[in-house]
Amino acid sequence: MSAPQYISLVQRWVKGKIHDPKAFPIDPPAQKNASTYASGGLNTPADEKPIATDPTDLQAPLTALAGREWFGKSAGFPETFLHDVRTCFRQIFRIYAHLYHSHWVDPFWHLSDSKGQGYTDLNSCFCQFTTVAKLYGLLSDKDAEPLQPLIDIWIANGSVPADAARGACTFPELTHYAVHVLKDQC
Repeated sequence: MSAPQYISLVQRWVKGKIHDPKAFPIDPPAQKNASTYASGGLNTPADEKPIATDPTDLQAPLTALAGREWFGKSAGFPETFLHDVRTCFRQIFRIYAHLYHSHWVDPFWHLSDSKGQGYTDLNSCFCQFTTVAKLYGLLSDKDAEPLQPLIDIWIANGSVPADAARGACTFPELTHYAVHVLKDQC
């Protein structure tokens, strides 16, 4: 498959994934009624039979009692959300790797903007992409290996903040930033 075909397919796939409300829901999840219990609600008529539940271990952690957990569950994201975001980042990274390895000198180095540096746009986009990918652990070290020397330069000169390079962020903020960056890349 040629590079232009691959890039087009990746862009189409990522855009389709982002716009799929099952993968990236746009509506908040329905709020559960606080008065609903496994055996019925507070207003369950007496003539209805209570819903049977399994026995509960009082020593079990609350997460075990709440059922299976995954990142994004409380916000309505599917169980595959984190895997899908990482896959999107990996595919987009491969496009950047191709651009840097095959097209750095021509056309990016020769493109000129008002300062005579056409490559600055590519560097700026990739630096932002790398910062978010590193900050949230969305790109493995193995996947980043082809451009790691460039990433190391940006970490050393502060273009990629040290906190991001260490993956210092927690996941609650991931949803907003990752989706924002993915939309910018496509």
